[in-house]
Amino acid sequence: MDKLDLTKYLAIIFAGISGIIYVIGDPLDKLLSYQGPVFSGALLGWYVINKYTPKDKFVEFEDSLVPVTSILIRNKSWIGFTISAFLIAFWLTPFIFKIAQEYPELYFAAFISDFIGGFIAGYLIPSLKFMEKVIIYSLGFAADIFYVMLLYIYSVMYNISQNSLLDHVLGFVYIVKFSEGILFAVYIIKKVNAI
Repeated sequence: MDKLDLTKYLAIIFAGISGIIYVIGDPLDKLLSYQGPVFSGALLGWYVINKYTPKDKFVEFEDSLVPVTSILIRNKSWIGFTISAFLIAFWLTPFIFKIAQEYPELYFAAFISDFIGGFIAGYLIPSLKFMEKVIIYSLGFAADIFYVMLLYIYSVMYNISQNSLLDHVLGFVYIVKFSEGILFAVYIIKKVNAI
């Protein structure tokens, strides 16, 4: 199995797991599950641009082969990332999140919106230079501090115990962020030819 097929299957698995949590979880579980469609969408975006670009349409860019489409859209990629950030962050605001919990249509729309936002970001990632990817990851890491603050706000809104909040935060850090950190560290090490 090549890395493209692995990416596709991982995206489907992440979307499925987060979808189940999205339906049956408590409010904090649901908030954390928002990362699932974002991540699976990003994986599928990356998969699509790499899978459906003909072999002769790849060019060398910073010592890597990337789809020529990525180079062509590079100067406009900031527009896509702005749209992506809006599609994702909009549903995380306390007011919108609370309304979405009460109306199934909005709740479903939030999941789809997060998926589309992730897909756009994943599709555009190959167009970024190495340092731009590092900056994007750093901004995402900083945003996760805000994410933890949202967990606290929602725990108060829904009268969830502080022990449960701590369990959710620790799960988020060790399962999600720790794994992301390892993967990104390996990527950086390979990029600078340290291994």
